[in-house]
Amino acid sequence: MAFKTLASLVSVLAAIQVTYGALTRRVTCPDGVNTATNAACCVLFAVRDDIQQNLFDGGECGEEVHESLRLTFHDAIGISPSIASRGQFGGGGADGSIALFESIETNFHANLGTDEIIDEQRPFIQRHNITTADFIQFAGAIGVSNCPGAPQLDVFIGRPDALMPAPDLTVPEPFDTVDSILARRRSPGLVRAFA
Repeated sequence: MAFKTLASLVSVLAAIQVTYGALTRRVTCPDGVNTATNAACCVLFAVRDDIQQNLFDGGECGEEVHESLRLTFHDAIGISPSIASRGQFGGGGADGSIALFESIETNFHANLGTDEIIDEQRPFIQRHNITTADFIQFAGAIGVSNCPGAPQLDVFIGRPDALMPAPDLTVPEPFDTVDSILARRRSPGLVRAFA
């Protein structure tokens, strides 16, 4: 009886190991150099190499990294519960609206100064087949990886680009209270949109 139980347990463990191996099998990318657990990620290596060399000065943790990380926040925090609850893009968070509607959003008081990094990133977005929404988040994560002691940030790809700008006053200002920021995040419209 104990042998049957042990044999069953070994069979289950072997099946789990085979399944795990299949899920984590790496594929060789078309460039012949890089590997990825998902072939769709192979296109990101060229984007990474380009921004490391040409935006982040060969992998430095400098001003462009700081501004790229700042841009990820300013794009993502611009959530409008009233727009998001209607299922429209724009005011929907990390949707690229800050760059796509630069002439509008960079004139909002909280976003002043973000136009410089948007202008620096624009040629990279145009060179690569990636949405503006994904590029902003990807560039921020890659840039942070250049900084000693910084965490490795996960990036999830597949964001659609915004169809409209985020409304003004959705990016917190330094003088906003924590309560006012959290009250905006607890809006019933936002809860419905993401429930």
